[in-house]
Amino acid sequence: NFVIQAFQYRYVQDEIYNTLLAEFEDEIVNNDIQIAPDGTVRFNTNDERLLFELGEHSLTQEMKNTLDWFIPRYITIMSNPDYLDYIKEIRIEGHTDTVPPKSGEDSYTFNLRLSSLRAIEVLRYVRSSKAYNILDSDTKDRFDFLLTATGMSFSKALNSENEYVYESDTKDIDLEISRRVEFRVVTSSEGLMEEIFTME
Repeated sequence: NFVIQAFQYRYVQDEIYNTLLAEFEDEIVNNDIQIAPDGTVRFNTNDERLLFELGEHSLTQEMKNTLDWFIPRYITIMSNPDYLDYIKEIRIEGHTDTVPPKSGEDSYTFNLRLSSLRAIEVLRYVRSSKAYNILDSDTKDRFDFLLTATGMSFSKALNSENEYVYESDTKDIDLEISRRVEFRVVTSSEGLMEEIFTME
């Protein structure tokens, strides 16, 4: 039954969200990260904690330090058998500001490439981590299937309130916090809900 199955997936999505909130409670209080209801994890940046330098895709030391405490705990949660079978994708999304390249190249496509490289760098760091490499072979194979890296250019640039500029009344882009990477967990509930609404 599509409806029952969809609610099962949605329940798991909510459980993942609540587990992430509990695990990273201190980091949320310290404003190190934000966690959205759909399970998306966003790393916050400030003058003392830059995730990426302007126009660069290499991880800063601050970003590496952040990933070092994040990755083991995140992998532990996502590899939970109660969740893993319901996860469709773990998407690492790279995002940029709107600063145009000096080369004169089209800004959106330049930043699309840059954001893709940022996501790939984070994915590479995840795959090189101890937490990833001590997974049993079946779970690691599953993560290889689930983990993806995607560049978003500046399509989801943020303002100073951490809102998507496109959807907000505040159109001033905060260049610093727009340069970021997010971890988004996608459960099959999204596709199932679309099918249900289509059938109706």
